[in-house]
Amino acid sequence: MDEKTAAKLKEYAGLAAIVTGVYIGFRFLSPLASPFLFAFAFVALLHPTLEKVQNKYHVKKGVLAASILLLFCVTAGMGIWCLAVFIFQKLGDLFGQIDLFEEKFCIFVGSCCDGIEKKFGMDGAKIENFIMERVDVFIENFQVQVVPKIMNESMGYVKNIVGLVSFLAIMIIAAVLLAKDYNEIMEKVREKKELRYMVGIGKRICRHIGTFLKAQLIILWIISLLCASALFLGGFEDGIVIGLFTGFMDMLPFIGTGLVLMPLAFWQILNGYYAKAVICVILYVVCALTREFLEPKLIGERMGIFPVVILFSVYAGVKLFGVFGIVKGPLALITVYEIYRFMKDRTGVDGNGKREEKRGI
Repeated sequence: MDEKTAAKLKEYAGLAAIVTGVYIGFRFLSPLASPFLFAFAFVALLHPTLEKVQNKYHVKKGVLAASILLLFCVTAGMGIWCLAVFIFQKLGDLFGQIDLFEEKFCIFVGSCCDGIEKKFGMDGAKIENFIMERVDVFIENFQVQVVPKIMNESMGYVKNIVGLVSFLAIMIIAAVLLAKDYNEIMEKVREKKELRYMVGIGKRICRHIGTFLKAQLIILWIISLLCASALFLGGFEDGIVIGLFTGFMDMLPFIGTGLVLMPLAFWQILNGYYAKAVICVILYVVCALTREFLEPKLIGERMGIFPVVILFSVYAGVKLFGVFGIVKGPLALITVYEIYRFMKDRTGVDGNGKREEKRGI
């Protein structure tokens, strides 16, 4: 085996080791370290501002950090609460009209079956009975299996809420302690070459994350405004609110705006508003095309990562890490990418395939 092939095999082995290490870290260590990492990132980002405010108004950095985090948590909590109230109100209205929905659905199915019978000579009544039997079986299975399962897992929801509160509390306490000793900690880091390298990798990862989140927020707002405008001009009841909520749902992978627009289109068909149903379908297509156009511009070109790779990382993240894989997947991909690129920058290859150490970070 020549030196060039050996160097390549060593490089691939190093990449495999990086992927394995990142997976283990995100799978098993991230729940323990995440509140401290978030706290450190927050303090590192705002430390210059905290120092200026402390020198000018003589307010301790720990108190400032805790106040900012508490304000952010309260504001985010109020926003989530208002969104949850809106969703449950709409669900309550929907369940309150379930009899009307069933009646209109039966009328719709009956008219469709009559049309099939007139057009193709098939037995419309038999087709209608078959469809309604399937619908009844679906509703019965939903009531017997899904609803009790949701109620049985209510304790799990309570545990998740308690876990989130404890996460935020630990993050705030860690931010207070880190803000107080940040300068001393960074001096210790600068003394160790390995820690300096880790901080450099962390900074580049944070820049990528910032680019990714900024792009997603821009896309979210554009699609939200697009949906709100289209539904309002289309004459939908509460069109602006539903449109903004539809744009918010676009951040979910794979389903996105279709989770709202497709059921809304079906409901318009049942009510006989075919033009509004067409508006919903066209709006769904336009939203999908808008995201496909904006993502390469805002993410791919700036991060150097193809959007389809980001999509794969989200899908793989959900499969490997569960619901939180929506965030962990792209974050793990960026971490692997940055560590691998850093290792390649640290070790060059000369014309003969021999590796030579590069200096600097």
